[in-house]
Amino acid sequence: MLAPQLNLGQSGLDPAMRRQRVASDLSSREKSPANRYGHRLLIDVVEGTAKRDPNRAFVHQPKTSDPKDGWQPLTYREAVNAINELAHTITRELGVPAKNSFPTICYIGPQDIRYMFFLIACVKAGYKALLNSPRNSLEATLSLLKATDCNALFYADSQSKIVEPWLKNREMKSYVIASTKALAASEPEPFPYNKTFEEAVWDPLVVLHTSGSTGIPKPIVVRQGSLAVADAYRNLPEIQGAKFYLAEYKERCTLYFRHMPLFHAASVYGFLCGVLYYDIPMAFGCPDSQLTAAHVMDCFKYSGADAGVLPPSIIEEMSTTAEGIATLKKLSFVVYGGGPVSPVVGDMLAKQGILLESAIGSTEQYPYAMYFQPNAANWQYFIFDAEAMGADFRPIDGKGSPEELVVVRKGQSKFPSQSVFYTFPDKSEWSTNDLYLPHPELPNHWTYRGRIDNIIVFSNGEKLNPTTIEDTITGHPKIKGAMVVGQGRFQSAMILEPYENPETGEEAARLTDEIWPLVDQVNKDTVAHGRVGKDFIGYSRPDAPFPRSAKGAIQRAMAMELYKDDIEELYDRALSGEAGGPVTLDLTNETALANCIVQLIDSRLGVSGLAPETDYFDAGIDSAQVIRIASLLRAGLKDITLPNNIDLQEMVTPKQIYANNSSQMLAGYILGIVSGESGSGQEQAREIKTMEQLLTKYTLNLPPPVAGKPKPNDEGQTVVLTGTTGSLGAYMLDILCKSPKVKKIVAMNRGADGGKSRQAGVSSDRGLGTDFSKVQFVGVDVSKPSLGMEEEAYRQVLSEVDRVIHNAWSVNFNLSVGSFEPQIRGVRHLVDMVAAAAKQAPIAFLSSVGSVGGYPDKHQHVPEVKFDDLAIPVMGYGRSKALAGLILDAAAAQSGLHTAVVRVGQVGGPRGEKGCWNKPEYFPSLVASGLHLGILPEDLGPRQRVDWLTMEEVASTILEIVGVTTQVDVDDIAGYYHASNPHASSWREMAEAIKEFYQGRIKKLVGLEEWQETLEKSAEEASDADLEANPSIKLLESHRDVLKGKKAGAPPTVLATERTIKVSPTMQGAVAITPEMMQHWCKQWEY
Repeated sequence: MLAPQLNLGQSGLDPAMRRQRVASDLSSREKSPANRYGHRLLIDVVEGTAKRDPNRAFVHQPKTSDPKDGWQPLTYREAVNAINELAHTITRELGVPAKNSFPTICYIGPQDIRYMFFLIACVKAGYKALLNSPRNSLEATLSLLKATDCNALFYADSQSKIVEPWLKNREMKSYVIASTKALAASEPEPFPYNKTFEEAVWDPLVVLHTSGSTGIPKPIVVRQGSLAVADAYRNLPEIQGAKFYLAEYKERCTLYFRHMPLFHAASVYGFLCGVLYYDIPMAFGCPDSQLTAAHVMDCFKYSGADAGVLPPSIIEEMSTTAEGIATLKKLSFVVYGGGPVSPVVGDMLAKQGILLESAIGSTEQYPYAMYFQPNAANWQYFIFDAEAMGADFRPIDGKGSPEELVVVRKGQSKFPSQSVFYTFPDKSEWSTNDLYLPHPELPNHWTYRGRIDNIIVFSNGEKLNPTTIEDTITGHPKIKGAMVVGQGRFQSAMILEPYENPETGEEAARLTDEIWPLVDQVNKDTVAHGRVGKDFIGYSRPDAPFPRSAKGAIQRAMAMELYKDDIEELYDRALSGEAGGPVTLDLTNETALANCIVQLIDSRLGVSGLAPETDYFDAGIDSAQVIRIASLLRAGLKDITLPNNIDLQEMVTPKQIYANNSSQMLAGYILGIVSGESGSGQEQAREIKTMEQLLTKYTLNLPPPVAGKPKPNDEGQTVVLTGTTGSLGAYMLDILCKSPKVKKIVAMNRGADGGKSRQAGVSSDRGLGTDFSKVQFVGVDVSKPSLGMEEEAYRQVLSEVDRVIHNAWSVNFNLSVGSFEPQIRGVRHLVDMVAAAAKQAPIAFLSSVGSVGGYPDKHQHVPEVKFDDLAIPVMGYGRSKALAGLILDAAAAQSGLHTAVVRVGQVGGPRGEKGCWNKPEYFPSLVASGLHLGILPEDLGPRQRVDWLTMEEVASTILEIVGVTTQVDVDDIAGYYHASNPHASSWREMAEAIKEFYQGRIKKLVGLEEWQETLEKSAEEASDADLEANPSIKLLESHRDVLKGKKAGAPPTVLATERTIKVSPTMQGAVAITPEMMQHWCKQWEY
């Protein structure tokens, strides 16, 4: 039976007498000799502060569950009143306990300050509070109640439903606790507490419990002496300029935000030690509110907190948006705990000066003798005072292996200086089971490497610590959790918990392919048996999320048990391809052979569910499997008589599988071998021949190098920019005009006035500046010698130019490469201009992802290097851009020029409020047609990956690469760079956002085939007027190519960006395109 609400104000004294008694009691406590650091009891600290400064904030509480309503302080005077009122209530209802008996009372409530009031009141009343997690199962709760002999329960009215089954299954007295407001407003007589430090140091403070990750949680009785150890750590000496972390928190912040469960050890210790002992002002989070990045940002904004502790998942979520990063930058520091922050995210934030502080401890021991980490770059390293802590780091598997932290007791004092020996007074040492690695150079610096009970031992006896793999993969924005498995097996596998579970095998394959670059990256640094293959990756079930502790960490043992059947199935599926036997290929026709290859991959590699047109790498096939497929195909062809003495070892290799990445494409290629055909289209052969001719033509007689030229100016620069009246050119021009490092811009455009009459309109439409006082507009025709300029004007440019950016190019995806000869010739003319310039002016050229669209190894990102293979570019446009880059390469080699070729990926719309993504382009047209037709494709095959950059980001990146807005030595400007977003999202996310934005105008998302069929039908019936409303009709061939690519299994072309990131601050700070940004562009289009 649930308890009635308790009444307050039964202490029998009028308010004036109550206040007098409170003052008298506090005065007597203040005179206690136990007032030195390390010898102060919690109640002495609280009541001493209340006497000295009764109006000081005990805690800052949110006024409501909405952060926008603000925070308000609850004072020490109010806190002491609340504590005394509860102590009176407890003894009135349950009686005064026998001396030193400390009966247990369970408490559960919403996440508010009543947890702390109740804990301290129990200490005063001679009881001990058990703080049970509401997340515990009924079985776990009943076990804790029984183990602590708990026969009384206090709870907030809001928790009635939670406690109902407890009371049905265990006979306990139960009481509903008063509200925070009522407790704070009470004015009871003081509740006496007269124990000295020596008398109370071994008394219970509170009963917490372990997480239960390996079974039923166990109660841990925390003694008052544990807090005394934390208090004594004030006296720790500095280490390399660093202080004990709580002391440093106090100095660095004015208000510390915490939104973590108050029943958890980290919150209990954090409040009692941080707030009460170290005087760190604290703001609680909003109770009963979901913790999201947006909510946290509001909390910091409206509470005024300038530091705080956050779960790693929230920090990672905040790191994906500019607003989130800006919020973190404003903080003095941000603490994380309970799990790792992805190294990728942590490093990115550290580079921006954000101080990430890792917190660690345990229910059994708090605090560690740990210091504040003042160096942002060392954010993954704890600084430990091993001597003070009694820390002994013991390697688990020889030199260089992770080391377990063992705390060894120092002496046999009645008052231990290590808190764990208040918890386990009979132990001489305590194993934390936590693993660390030392910093290679810095003493006292240790980085966390997981738990010893998480170590995987394979069937061959080799060991793997999965922490690095799991931390890295969890850094992917779509992955909430990762668990590497493999105990007793020959190799590892991994179960991933995505934020949104894939609903189909195809979606799972796409997600696997999306996260694979991270897996591949971490595999390179992992021992061979620990590397995770694509076919050894599985996903959690939507109805079975990973069990997690209150801190958010995956409870591995429970998760392994929950997923034991899934793990078994994952291994069975991955290993089913090991069966041997002869390989028979059906060479009747392309369809028969494609189906045969599908069956072969299914039976030998265990990769099921493939269709003939399925992209192998979307389906999760990895490099090892590619080698296996090539071997199987060679085995199937070894008895076939092949024409022209074809060498199978050369014709059927992994390279051909990467190039023909579906069973259908592979079947066509193999039949071409069997029939003696090359398999290369005549059109491609013609295009390549044309490219060879153009390359020879425009690299003939390149100017010789000129020695002794001065380097270009870094300040007071003159910059030549072509194509300023286009979208990207306008953004670059705007940055140049505003840069204090630029004195003059020579804007080169077609037309007699060099675009001057058009520029103001182009720029103002985009919200850009129109002060062109630094700009000289020059009309040019780059296809002509001297760019078609008057001799005097040309000579002036030669004498002044510091940097050249070639942006202007004809955009037409239907032309052959030969049609781009005027533009290609223009590159040679710019080479001649730069070679004749007075300074060592570098030239940057904006190339295209199409210049590497045929990169053969689709499993890998396209590296930032030159490609001589003329078969790699696709379409005439991409081939023309590739030729331009090769001409610049030749000029660098033969003429000594400094050249930068920037392959630009998909450029989206602007981040700013004005302007819009050019409507005639593919994606804006797609949205317009989607509104006209009432549907939108949810899948875009090879264009599914959204690694776009905004206009501003691309413009800034180009200028940084060529050294306009950043300090770059001209000798370092060379080679290839990629302006593509290193953080990708998906078209499906964008499509959902577009559908949501237009509120019913797009009825549904459809498959690519249905989209194409509807578009084709609309084109047949279209009038001239329909072309405006349905602009994708004009791009039918592009849409057909997308569908063809999907059916052929064509994957996206992904550009590597490591080299560019090193030189571009913009790329370093880039975040994935969000659904909100997509809706921002929808708003700008005004469709």
